[in-house]
Amino acid sequence: MLRQTWRLFNIGALSLVTRRAYIPLKRISLIQRRRLNLAISHRFYSASSTTGNKIPDEVANLPLQTYHQESDKFLDDLLDKLEFLSEKYPNEVPDIELNHGVMTLEVAKIGTYVINKQPPNKQIWLASPVSGPDRFDFYRGDWISLRNNLKLRDVLHQELKEVLPSTETFNFEAEV
Repeated sequence: MLRQTWRLFNIGALSLVTRRAYIPLKRISLIQRRRLNLAISHRFYSASSTTGNKIPDEVANLPLQTYHQESDKFLDDLLDKLEFLSEKYPNEVPDIELNHGVMTLEVAKIGTYVINKQPPNKQIWLASPVSGPDRFDFYRGDWISLRNNLKLRDVLHQELKEVLPSTETFNFEAEV
């Protein structure tokens, strides 16, 4: 005869995080606990953005090879422009680095930006000390956030122009 193991399963701490009422469970068997864990751990994926809007077909059907070509081209072009700024304004932009699809940009008085490729999602992610995190998809020939329709180049331009001397004009637009 198999001996069943009984354990006290308390989910009271979970209610502190979710702030929802809970029903305390008494003793449940391991089989019942496994069923409960399976029921809770289901994940559902959809073809919609985090705002609930449908992802455009151009973004959803972007070939991986095209993603890599466009993202590498974008990051290389951005690196060239940021290195120019770093050489011209070493106190304001002391460090810029690109390794394996991850760019770090140190900006005085603001903090560190991280711009990196996300191949599974076919996106470029931005972690900005000013505006926070955002994701950009290759849409209509540019890297655009589907959440707020801002271009990655425009976000960087707007945030960096606050730090650099106002007499200097610079352009992050792609060269044709």
